[in-house]
Amino acid sequence: MQLPSIIGSVINLLLGLASIAGLGALILAGWSLRQESAGANFQVGGSFLKYVLWAGIFLTLPGVFSWLNANGVSVQQEMTGHPSGYMLQIEDVVETFVTDVVLDHLVPVLAAALVLKGILDAAEGHVPVGAIVGCLFLLGVYGIYNHARQQWNDVSAYATTNFLMNAWTYVATSICPIAAGLAVAGGILAYVRQQRWAHYVACAFGLLSVTGLYALVKAMTGVNA
Repeated sequence: MQLPSIIGSVINLLLGLASIAGLGALILAGWSLRQESAGANFQVGGSFLKYVLWAGIFLTLPGVFSWLNANGVSVQQEMTGHPSGYMLQIEDVVETFVTDVVLDHLVPVLAAALVLKGILDAAEGHVPVGAIVGCLFLLGVYGIYNHARQQWNDVSAYATTNFLMNAWTYVATSICPIAAGLAVAGGILAYVRQQRWAHYVACAFGLLSVTGLYALVKAMTGVNA
């Protein structure tokens, strides 16, 4: 059945804004890091992972449509096209608003608020790591967004799951070694101050071998994927 032109135009507009929605999900993910934990951790099933998942879904919608078409669910052409006319103007306005207002002005303010929160946490005797991690994530969110679109999205029928696996590989191979170095520095500082330091060293070893540990768990469970 042919969709009315207005419905097709609205659908195309929403699909055209999917990548912007993915950027918004990444911004919310960075903000939720501090809300979930006072340190550098995050909650399994918490807001951070949910926003990352939604970012992956929004950025890989063409792959989702490919999977649906391959499995007998026909997606009409007008639902996968590009907006035109006044709908294109609306898309341009929304993209400009997100780039000029949200990304260039609001996100730095949120990052500055997290810096202030970290200072206040330290003044109360708490560890300011959570606020610092959230601040760094927000300040680098546009780079993460561009890297995710260009490197993690293969536009295949399994683009969403591949997106998440590529994100995991990036974290394991690029972020974890840096975190391991920080853990070693924390262990040295704790040793000099005659405080507990063994857990820092154990954390550093774990971060450096996280891919090996994951492969070991898969081998123990008999999973070959």
